[in-house]
Amino acid sequence: MDYSYLDLNHLDSILKIEQESNPYPWTEVNFKDCLEKGYYSLALEEEKKLIGFAIMAISTEESHLLNIGITKESRGLGYGEKLLKKMIIAAEVMGSKKIILEVRVSNKVAYGLYQKLGFEDIGLRKRYYRLPDGREDAHVMSKSLKKGILSKYFFSKN
Repeated sequence: MDYSYLDLNHLDSILKIEQESNPYPWTEVNFKDCLEKGYYSLALEEEKKLIGFAIMAISTEESHLLNIGITKESRGLGYGEKLLKKMIIAAEVMGSKKIILEVRVSNKVAYGLYQKLGFEDIGLRKRYYRLPDGREDAHVMSKSLKKGILSKYFFSKN
């Protein structure tokens, strides 16, 4: 398992993961915009094949996890948790005070993972996510971060 920065060469694989993950997936333009704007974007690869990605806007006040996805065949194996931990480390190292994210109300697996890693529910965005036949609410979650690079995850092998 290797981590690298996402780039345009990953685009086809990212789009495949996104399409199998979301009922109303991000477009190629959405991903290109994030990469061109320099958002912190990680690729998770196994045997040189992209199996996951994460994109986050990082600032000193708060970071915003914009998107995270794992291939359908690699779900349930802990890869999402490992990738999310790397994103938490990055936000801490870069001096963010907290991370916020939105998650579909129906996405119980992701919601449980975020809770496990210390994210707390801070609100609800009504009709936030588009669906092919309507809208879905989103939980808004937040995690306070330690200051500095010495976090409990930094030296972890995960």
